[in-house]
Amino acid sequence: MESNSHIEQRAARNVIKLQCAPLDKVRIGFVGLGVRAKRAVERMMHIEGAEVVAICDLVEANIEEAQHIITSNGNAPADTFCDSEGWMRVCEHKNVDLVYICTDWLSHAKISLYAMECGKHAATEVPAATSIEECHRLVETAERTRRHCIMLENCCYDEFELTLLRMAQEGVLGEIIHGEGSYLHDLRERIQSNDDGGRKWANWQVDFMKKHNGNPYPTHGLGPVALAMGIHRGDRMKSLVSLSSKRISSGALVGNMNSSIITTEKGHTILVQHCISLPHPYSRSFVLSGTKGYAQKYPVPIMALDPEGDRAITNDELTALLARYTHPFVEQYKPIGEPLCGRRWIDYAMDSRLIYCLRKGLPLDMDVYDAAEWSCLVELTEKSAAMGGAPVEIPDFTNGCWQQQEGHSFAL
Repeated sequence: MESNSHIEQRAARNVIKLQCAPLDKVRIGFVGLGVRAKRAVERMMHIEGAEVVAICDLVEANIEEAQHIITSNGNAPADTFCDSEGWMRVCEHKNVDLVYICTDWLSHAKISLYAMECGKHAATEVPAATSIEECHRLVETAERTRRHCIMLENCCYDEFELTLLRMAQEGVLGEIIHGEGSYLHDLRERIQSNDDGGRKWANWQVDFMKKHNGNPYPTHGLGPVALAMGIHRGDRMKSLVSLSSKRISSGALVGNMNSSIITTEKGHTILVQHCISLPHPYSRSFVLSGTKGYAQKYPVPIMALDPEGDRAITNDELTALLARYTHPFVEQYKPIGEPLCGRRWIDYAMDSRLIYCLRKGLPLDMDVYDAAEWSCLVELTEKSAAMGGAPVEIPDFTNGCWQQQEGHSFAL
């Protein structure tokens, strides 16, 4: 256990609202070049101030495809690495400012840590870590090196979520007492068919699900809820209880339904669920329930607001209400991102914001504490479920600094 003096020292060097020297151009090194990574490489070709200078993968064909994207857009070829230590060469590369990590879950933290130790900023796919130890190490390393470590949670940029974030911040829903954020997605066929034929490497997701019995993928649902509820920005997640159903086998995929309830310091609650092995229409649930109103996204968008708190606002009436609170990022990034990426325009918004903030020397939209807080559920849900739903504490990764802010804000 850490001594009080050590905790105080860490609190003094927290990286809440961390600002680093502005970068005229953000030179990016990609680690992992699977389906999602190649989409990200393509997006970077259309973002001002972004330049891909190094790429690595264990599959030569992936490197060739990514290199083609880079050069066909009129850019100089990136340096390439295709061996088991290629990720280290990217992190060490003298011309890399940002390491963009799109590998398997188990390697996210390892690569992020090494990138920061090499003086680079780290941006990793979700989850950022799979253990409490890794979460603590990410935070400690970011604090010591003063480097950004962001988890690439694209769902925080979805239109409905951004709009509800604005409504919550403007007090439309009152005090947010309860939130829900899940990942309920029938992936049986897609996983067993090798991710629509686009996967060229081992199906590590299947392997992870066979060995773990909690919520291995909590951040898509939790992230937007945590921002709206001000987690480590005036409140913090304090403890959770978690239960998992019996294991379900569907061919190569083994999974369950996991349900977890988080209690915050202020006495608010968050329900987080995960299941990819049963029939279910796609849902991230996304519910915000406050003292003045209620909003949900799935299965159909509905709101209810005082003074008629029991009347469902739907269809055209809801569309008009949401339009009044359209978030500026939707107006800024959707018209450009949608023609490029279709429904994945939220990825374009996410990457654009990342590059913009690095170039301006601004705090990033999400920080290393978000990455740790949201990712720690991977281990803690499994731990609670193994004890029959016994409560487990959620670490305060900010060392008491969660009260320094009141609500989330985007730096402009």
